[in-house]
Amino acid sequence: VDVEAVGGRRKVACFHSLCKMAGAVAVAVHRQRAMEQREARKQFMEDQLRMNRYFTKYDKTNEGTLNKDELRALLKDLNDGVEATDDEFNYVFETADKSRTGDLSFGELKIALCTFKTYQRSKPFIDSVMHKYDEHKTGRLEFGDLKKMLTDIGGAEPSDEAVADVLERFGAKAKAKLTSASGGAETASDAQEDGIPTTQTVHAISYWYTHPKAVQDDEEGLERGASNKNQVETAGKSGSVCGGCCTS
Repeated sequence: VDVEAVGGRRKVACFHSLCKMAGAVAVAVHRQRAMEQREARKQFMEDQLRMNRYFTKYDKTNEGTLNKDELRALLKDLNDGVEATDDEFNYVFETADKSRTGDLSFGELKIALCTFKTYQRSKPFIDSVMHKYDEHKTGRLEFGDLKKMLTDIGGAEPSDEAVADVLERFGAKAKAKLTSASGGAETASDAQEDGIPTTQTVHAISYWYTHPKAVQDDEEGLERGASNKNQVETAGKSGSVCGGCCTS
């Protein structure tokens, strides 16, 4: 028996087998990509049709845009007849109105619906936070509420300056101007104003995790903070306006 010849034939057979496998994989990948492209085109067309239906139904002025009253009506219908609060509506509208015209175009409406759906997905988590920390049931986290929440997140009480920084960034009307009390100006403890609305709660918590003053030295606080951070990430991937949801 010619051992070398047998070995050569085996190598050739093995090579042919590998080529067939590679070809099969390439075909499978091509089919998968083609299927994903078809699904993407299908989803795009469905989104376009859905948006067209929204404009046909809610654009009462026939101007090719939706004003605030028309958007309110749309969001109410999408929310099972429950009207969005002023905070929720303003958050959605201001996020979507990129042109700052006071009306939403076709593309801007899509952003509005993405924003609203992402917020709704986070709502159970937000409600649990507000139930625990909104002491006066105002629908907003005031200075004291916020400080308590950030203390629980980090495991140690933050400074008034750190709390005021978060309040200034995410509060509805918070100014939080930190000056000396002797000057008679507003101090950190006075900077409550309207506090942080529900629409900014997740953003405020996410910011706190990247804030230098949020880093604590005790291990127990860090573990508790990591656990809370996972809850925030699960709540709706905060920081993303759309999150891939769009108009369903």
